[in-house]
Amino acid sequence: MKFFLIDWSSFLYRAYYAFPAMTDQDGHNVNVVYGFFRMLMKIFQEKPDYFVITWDSPVKTLRHEEYPEYKANRKKMDDDFKHQIPITQAIVEQLWIPSLVVPTYEADDIIYTLAMKYKADKDMKIDIYSWDKDLKQLLATNVFCVDSMKDLKTTTESFVKEYGFDPIYILDYLALVGDSADNIKWITWIWPKKASDLIQKYQTIDNIYIHIDEITWDVQQKLITGKEDVYKSRGLIELKPIPEIETTDLANFALELDFVTYKKVLVGEYHFNSFEKTLDELKKKLQNPVQMGLF
Repeated sequence: MKFFLIDWSSFLYRAYYAFPAMTDQDGHNVNVVYGFFRMLMKIFQEKPDYFVITWDSPVKTLRHEEYPEYKANRKKMDDDFKHQIPITQAIVEQLWIPSLVVPTYEADDIIYTLAMKYKADKDMKIDIYSWDKDLKQLLATNVFCVDSMKDLKTTTESFVKEYGFDPIYILDYLALVGDSADNIKWITWIWPKKASDLIQKYQTIDNIYIHIDEITWDVQQKLITGKEDVYKSRGLIELKPIPEIETTDLANFALELDFVTYKKVLVGEYHFNSFEKTLDELKKKLQNPVQMGLF
């Protein structure tokens, strides 16, 4: 069985920057909408049994309440991009594609909760479509992270080869080096190579400070000075289980493609005429695995 967990931002941002502008009948740009569903059609070729698109909370998250500067350095979303998000969400609902949003939680928290719930089932292959580094803590023999921007799949083995330590310690590593995307502070002059060396030897932030006397004096001083920040950062990037969805039935995420409805909405209502052929080819491919790919 295959369960695909989709981080909305990974797809929408890629669509915005990868697909050229295209206008609807009212002159509004819809490249994000078009690109988003174009990418979904490509993923559907892999025949996932279960599928969910996860959205960020529409209201301030628990992290924003704890740390008002959280993600404050992010560039303001262009209006051209912003107006396409609710359109995309509305089409997802029209097509009955499983999706989840939970107030005060982020998409990453939803993905974390669902992956933790189902990864124990070794018959379940879980693909997480996101570029967020913190989700790599979920990597396992049956759990993979897919960067749709780079078309790159990360396995436990490839992660260890890149970082030099087990995926479970990625949050401790990120607490040392920070995360500029989320405005998470880093310990000044603790570069990624040094952080990786520390995590390889001590694994966790707690263990680093327990053994701080073993560390060279100059690095000691940086760690001591930045101790408060590193623990605050560790707390902010720690993903949170969501009680409301921990008991959700897997059947709610079953993916059933209604090609008649897909054509009615994408072609008939939104005039994405190229989807006529795309959907026909997708239908044939799912019925006959030897068919050529869409793209």
